[in-house]
Amino acid sequence: MPTPNIPYHDENRAKSSIKSLNFELSNLSTSHLVTLFEIDLNNLIKDKGINLQAQAGNIGIGTAGASNINVNDGILRFHNDTKILNSFIVWRGKTYYPAPIKAEGFESTTKGVLPQPTLTIASQSESGTDQLALLKNQIREFGDIIGSKVTRIRTFAKYLDRINFSGSIHNSKKVLEIPQGYEPDPYAQLPKDVYFIERKQTETKSVLTYQLSSILDTEGTKLPKRVIVSDKCVWQYRGIGCWYQHAEEEEKNKDYTDDKFPPILKKAEISKLGNPSPTQAQGYGLPKKALPTATQRDERMSILLPIGTTIQDLGLWINNTEYKIGNAVYILKDDIKYYFVCKKEALGSEVMPPNTEYWIADECSKSLNGCRLRWGSSKGAVDDDGCTIAKGQLPFGGFPAARKVSQLK
Repeated sequence: MPTPNIPYHDENRAKSSIKSLNFELSNLSTSHLVTLFEIDLNNLIKDKGINLQAQAGNIGIGTAGASNINVNDGILRFHNDTKILNSFIVWRGKTYYPAPIKAEGFESTTKGVLPQPTLTIASQSESGTDQLALLKNQIREFGDIIGSKVTRIRTFAKYLDRINFSGSIHNSKKVLEIPQGYEPDPYAQLPKDVYFIERKQTETKSVLTYQLSSILDTEGTKLPKRVIVSDKCVWQYRGIGCWYQHAEEEEKNKDYTDDKFPPILKKAEISKLGNPSPTQAQGYGLPKKALPTATQRDERMSILLPIGTTIQDLGLWINNTEYKIGNAVYILKDDIKYYFVCKKEALGSEVMPPNTEYWIADECSKSLNGCRLRWGSSKGAVDDDGCTIAKGQLPFGGFPAARKVSQLK
């Protein structure tokens, strides 16, 4: 069914609707209160690459008659007026399907524990050819629908779309009686209640019960998502966010399916972005060179090594290889390259990094100064030829504006 062309952004009309709604709420003989529910599965089907409309067809829903449903937007819609309005309900051009739904615990409070309502849905028929059948099919497909968004919408029957009372809605056999004072109004609805499915309480052949929670009460959620630290970078050095890591010669111009794909980009799942452009031949926009620069105390390698020493990147550390002063090697752990610079000739596993007698660890102080030593426009060590980030564009993971600049080190 096409969505009617309703100007939902009409501010003047919305103000008029609020007045009408407030009057109806204070009326001694109000119109029937209609409760609608939406279960948004978009996050799940996006992660799984599933087409919900195709799934509906696969289980025999969406072919003809009352089962001709449209779920292209990834949202399943229900209403619980199966005794009074045992028919499809159209609200704002969207069709809501009848299903015995019991919702408890929806309340607003500013004290104590946040409400955790429960939503119980029973199948409309033995065959289950309704949206509940599609919902249960998706639960089997995903394993569960924990985390899906549930929205409760409430309005009065007098505000429903006109098509509900025409008898033509999805070939419904029941024609709804026009409510007293009927005035269709897409704006006239109570504030939406938005919750998220936290856990499944009960599941039988005909009944599903879920416990819901507010977004502020979702288990495992940490607020804020990213801690605001003014003078320290939160990125992993030479990792995602920092990006101070070049691609080695054998890694350049390689397809992401190749074993030589830069480890840092494997961890970042950058392969989902496709093949690199010709301007990113150094390894998907990584720096051309990102040699070991300084210690955790921002002591430059050039100061710690003998005068005139040139740092040479020899790649992965190999046992029983003779390393000379200025040779740089790395040890790979969790797709991060940890670099060390030889300060004393070394040979054998006994003197492997991070033996501080033979090696200087390349580490970042996680400060603005440490970031400048690598990415700074004047004294930055990075070779940004072909790099997505240019020198001077510090990828600092802190929030300097949270404190006065004079207080930052």
